[in-house]
Amino acid sequence: MAKKIGAKMKILLVLLSAMMTFTIESKSKVTADGTWPGSMSASYACTYQKGDVRAKDTATLTVSGLDEIVIEKVDLYLKSNKDKGAGVITMTADGTQFYRAAGTYKDWFGEYNNTDYQAKGWSGEKTVNTLEVQVIGTVNSLHIEKYEITWHQTSTAYDVTLMNGTELVETLHGETVELPTMPDSANWVFVGWSEVEYYETENVETAIYTDVYKPKRDVTLWAIYRYQTPLEDMIVTDLQDGTYLYADLQSGMAMSGAVSNGVAGTEAIDVTNTMQRYEVHIQNGLATIRLSHVYGEAYIGFNGTALADVATPWQIYHAGQKTAFYTTVGEKIYMLVPNRLDTGNETFVTRMILVGDVTLAETVLLYAELEEQHIYTCHPEYGMDVEFVNEGMKELTGEWIIPFGNYELIIREGKKYLRLK
Repeated sequence: MAKKIGAKMKILLVLLSAMMTFTIESKSKVTADGTWPGSMSASYACTYQKGDVRAKDTATLTVSGLDEIVIEKVDLYLKSNKDKGAGVITMTADGTQFYRAAGTYKDWFGEYNNTDYQAKGWSGEKTVNTLEVQVIGTVNSLHIEKYEITWHQTSTAYDVTLMNGTELVETLHGETVELPTMPDSANWVFVGWSEVEYYETENVETAIYTDVYKPKRDVTLWAIYRYQTPLEDMIVTDLQDGTYLYADLQSGMAMSGAVSNGVAGTEAIDVTNTMQRYEVHIQNGLATIRLSHVYGEAYIGFNGTALADVATPWQIYHAGQKTAFYTTVGEKIYMLVPNRLDTGNETFVTRMILVGDVTLAETVLLYAELEEQHIYTCHPEYGMDVEFVNEGMKELTGEWIIPFGNYELIIREGKKYLRLK
C-alpha cells in the first residue's frame, strides 16, 4: 500500500526556454527584443560611448522586474581592438555576485578580433528578480554589441485561503487563481484582497489584488473594505461655495462629466469618482457649476432648454436637504435633473426637464469626499470606532470643524463624525 505524503502535493510546471536580447543603441539606451516577463524593465549606462569600454570605463546593464525567473545562460557579444583589449565581467543576481571573468580578449577567445562579435558568458541555473551585468575596462578596448539572456519559469501551484473578516470564504489552489468579488457590508465598500490583515487604517501599504492572483507561496488573503460615509450624512444643508456631487438619492444616480450634445452624463453615485465632482460658486443667490478644476473650464450651463458648456447662472431651490438648480423660460421652469432618459428614450443622462413645481425636487448636493480620507479594514463586522451621535447637539446648526489629532471632528446640523485631515 502506498504511503500518503503530506497534506497536498505541490505541482511544478517547467516552461520551455525563452530568450530576451538587449541591443545597445547609445551610451544610455538598449532595445529589448524576444520574450520576457510582463513587469520587466531594463536600464543601461556606459561611461564612454555606446558599447565602447576603454581602460577604467564601465558599462552596466540592469534588468529588473524578472519575477523570479530561472536564467540558464547570459552572453555578452564582444569584440576587441586589433591587438589588445581587456576587462572584468561580473554578473549579479539580486545583489549577490555569481559570475566573474577577468582577462584579455585573447585569453577568452584565443586571439584578438576587431571585426566579429563573439559570445562570452555564463551558463547554469539561477533564480533572479534583478540581474546586473557589468563590464569594467582594464586595457583599451572592449566593444559590446548586445546581451542575450536565456531563461525559463518554474511555476508552483499553491493554496490561497480567502478570509472575509473572521469567516473562511474558501481555499483556492493553483499557480494562478481567480479572486471573487465580495458584497459590500453596510457602509463598507469591498475593494479587493490583501496579503496583510488590516484593522482600521488610513494607509494601506501593501498591494490590493483583484481578478487574477499569482501566489508565490501558500498564503492567506483578506477581503479589504473602504469605509464609505453614509450618503445621508453627506447631504449639504448649509449651502455655500464648495465641491459637490449633484445627485438623486431615490435612483442612486449622480450627474457625471461634461456637457455633450445638450446633456451631461449620469452614473451611480460614487464620491471617489472625480468626474462626479463639481465646483459650485454662488453669487447674488445664483449658482455657476463647473466640472472640478482639474478638467479645465468645463461648465454645466444652459442655452435655452438644453445644457451647454457655458458659465450661465442657475437659480437655486434649497430647503432642508433638498437642492435643485433650475432656470425659467417665459413662465416655464426647467430643472437640472440626473438620471433621465434622453430625447431618444435610449440612454439615461443628466438634462433639463420641464417641471410644474420645483419644490417637489428630489435632488441633493453631496459633499465630495477625497480618496485620501478613506479608512480601510479587513474587519467590517467590528464597525467604526467612531459613533455617529445626534443627542445633545440639536442646538448647533450649520457646519462646525474642530481639530482632533489626525482627524477633524465635523458637526453638521447636529450630527458629528470624524474626517481624516
